[in-house]
This record gives sequence, structure tokens and C-alpha cells, in this order.
Amino acid sequence: MSNFQRIKNNIDELFKLIESLEIEVKESPNDFSLSLKMSSYKNQLEDLQQQLYQENLKREKEIIKIRLIGNSASYGTLPLNIVGGITTNFSLSIHNTSKYIQFGKKGGKKRNQIIKETIDLRLENIGRGSTIFYVSGKTSPDLFGESILQNSLENTFNFFNSTTPDQVTDNIVNVGGKSLKYISKFLKELTDDNLECDLKWDSPDNKEYFWNGKKEKILSLYNTINKIEISEPQEIEFEGELITISAKGKFEIETIDKKRLFGTFSIDLLEKMKEFHIRDYCRGIITKTTIYNPLTDKEKVEYNLTHIE
Repeated sequence: MSNFQRIKNNIDELFKLIESLEIEVKESPNDFSLSLKMSSYKNQLEDLQQQLYQENLKREKEIIKIRLIGNSASYGTLPLNIVGGITTNFSLSIHNTSKYIQFGKKGGKKRNQIIKETIDLRLENIGRGSTIFYVSGKTSPDLFGESILQNSLENTFNFFNSTTPDQVTDNIVNVGGKSLKYISKFLKELTDDNLECDLKWDSPDNKEYFWNGKKEKILSLYNTINKIEISEPQEIEFEGELITISAKGKFEIETIDKKRLFGTFSIDLLEKMKEFHIRDYCRGIITKTTIYNPLTDKEKVEYNLTHIE
């Protein structure tokens, strides 16, 4: 196990311990021993997050390898318009997934610029025969040691490796609707140019993320994406009790009329969420988005927390 993975595992375990202990503290707020234990856990967590930050700081950047295969690439060169279309749409999909992870469904030029500067995607190098391209981006760990780009790449590779229409529908909520648009354009470029594509990224925990984009797989994923219907987000005001909260951006709320809402929140809300504890009263705004896949005649409802107090 790599040092990076060991740190990540320990952080995950501490979050679980803290979440469990918060329930005990809520039930016995005057128990000094519980308060001491909570303080110890939080100090350990801060120390591990600092270690993770240093690990990612040393890493500096992430490298994605794009290999194009097909008649257009058979002589070791590619027309410039093909290269531009493919690499641009791939980069825009990563950019928009990163923005979705950081800001949820919030838009605006300022947020776009923040993400652009944070991940700083570039064409790093061109491999042998001019059919292999290396795209780089800054690891840019935040104060908790997490990298938006790493999380974005993990979600993107998982999406590309969806093997069924149901998996595609489930994984959309991890990349976001705007990213889906550019993934579709990326796949269309490959189809129109009669190309296959291999994508590869080596993560910091020594795991190789790989997508083997054969023609049938590209066409199948493209057709599935373009049949999916995504509704406009609907704002829902709520008040109720916070049931669960996760540092990985997951929440569960029980409203005052006893409805359970499960969903996600973006990284920019993480500091605000730290003000809350399990069983706390809260109110705010959630956006509801419905994803319908006619291939399976199933729909998935996504709840995204945008405001809480």
C-alpha cells in the first residue's frame, strides 16, 4: 500500500469515527470524556489532512495519456482539426466536472476562471508518431489535502467505463450535466473521424485508470448519452433535521413532514457544513434534477444542496 493510500484510508476511518461520536455527543453534551475524544479525533484528522496535502504538493501535476488509433492515425500523423477537436472536448469535460465538484450547479465567469487557474490543463507533450498526446493539469491540493483534478479524473474514468445504460445514468451525477455535453462531443469526434482511443491516468495511490475506447464502445456510449433526458434543476426549500453528513459531499436530511432527502453538496459548502452536527435542525435550499433514460425506462432523481443555515 502506498503512503498516499494509507493516509486516505486513515482519513476515511477517522471521518466514520467522528460521525459516530457526534451522535453520542448530541445525546450526552455534558460528557467531558466524549468531548476530549472528539478533540483528539479532530486533531488526528487535521494532522492526516496536512500529510495528504504534502503528498499531493510533491506530486505537482496529473498526466493523462490519450492514444488515437485508426486510419486517420495510421501514418503517424493526424490532421490538426482532428487533434484540436478531440483534445479540446476532453479537456472541457474535465474542466466542467471539476467545476461541478467544486461549485455544484453554480455557474458564472468567475467560477470558470477559478477552475481554469486551479487545474491549468495543458497539452504537455506529443508522443511517438504524433498519435499519442499527454494532457497535464495541476494537482493543486486544497487545505484538506484533496485535489479537485484527481477527483474529477476518477469520476470521469468511472463514467467512461460504464458498461450498461443503468451505470451511465448512475454515473452522470458524478460528472455533471455540462460535462456530459463535452463527453458527447468528444465521442462524436472519435466516431466521425473513425478513430478508437485509449485513455490512461496513473493515480497517486498507484492505481492505473484506463479506458479502452473501441468503436463499438464509443458508439454505444454516445448513443446512450444522447438519449438521456435531464430536467432543469428545480429549487426546493426545506427545513428539518440533519441525519448524516460526509466529508465526501454526501448528506441526508429528514424534513419536518418526515421526508428523507439524500444527495450531494459541493466542496465550496464544506466549511459551512462543518458548523453542523448530526441531529441538528437546519433549513435551506436543495435543487432537484431528474435524469430519465428511455433505454431502460428508468429515472434517477438527484438532490444537490445549494444553501443551508
